[in-house]
Amino acid sequence: MTPAPTIDELPTDWWTAAECAAYLGITRSTWAAYVARDQAPAPERTFGRSPAWRPATVKTWAANRPRRGK
Repeated sequence: MTPAPTIDELPTDWWTAAECAAYLGITRSTWAAYVARDQAPAPERTFGRSPAWRPATVKTWAANRPRRGK
C-alpha cells in the first residue's frame, strides 16, 4: 500500500487552507470557520491530515459568495 502524500508533496493543482485564505485575503482561521459552518466549500481531498481544495472551486465560490449587507 502506498502511503498518502503529505502536505509537502501537495500537487500544485490543489490548495491548502492557507492558500485558500491568502487568495481570499482572509486569515486561515476565518477560512476554517467558513468551512466548519458550511459557508465555504468542504475540502475535496485530504493529503495526510491536511484538507485541500481545487483552485477553481475556491475561485468559483469566491465569485458567487454572498456578501454581508448585500
